[in-house]
Amino acid sequence: MDKIKNKIDKSWSFLLRQRSKNYLARSKLDQNIAITNSNLSASFMGNRQLANHNTADIRFNFNKIAEQDLIKTNLEEENIELVFLKHQQKLNKRLLENSEQLVNAAEHLQLAHKRVMKTNEDIIKFNTGLIESTSEVIKTGELPKEMQLSEEKIEIELNKIQKTISTTDKKIEKLLSRVDEISKENEKLSEELDVKRKKIIENRELISSLRADLSLWTE
Repeated sequence: MDKIKNKIDKSWSFLLRQRSKNYLARSKLDQNIAITNSNLSASFMGNRQLANHNTADIRFNFNKIAEQDLIKTNLEEENIELVFLKHQQKLNKRLLENSEQLVNAAEHLQLAHKRVMKTNEDIIKFNTGLIESTSEVIKTGELPKEMQLSEEKIEIELNKIQKTISTTDKKIEKLLSRVDEISKENEKLSEELDVKRKKIIENRELISSLRADLSLWTE
């Protein structure tokens, strides 16, 4: 009997430690999802729009200067337009590819949510079952039949639990390592985001200065 009690105590100790690690991984993962979303929004709604604004002004400046300063041959305007058309075509293709990836991410997040809801439902069913078992104990003075296992069967079940604990522990450690890699990559991407924003703003200043003094080249 003492052997079984010791196994139960150890199983509880391992399972509670495992639960803590699981919640730690989940907390870090949720944090990184939020950071990823923030970086994605800043890159697309912030840096992308600023960069596109720069492109539009570059096109305006380039066309104005070309109208005045190019040695006229043939199809100058068409060649200029082709450059910007190909650029926009490339951007449209990249935007679609990125949106496809985001659709996949959204579907995976929905799947994760469904799994959470399923687990919540399992907890509700477990609690409901124990409420019914409590009523049965009060009425009969005995445990339900499924709780009347022999010492041998209890030990078999405990061995199964301990085996699963070991397998799950290995998976949690791998998960934590992956989350740490995501954290490092997020830090790197955040820094890169700031560098690119700085470059875009520097370009903005040059473009604005050129547009302000456009008359020097076009008059």
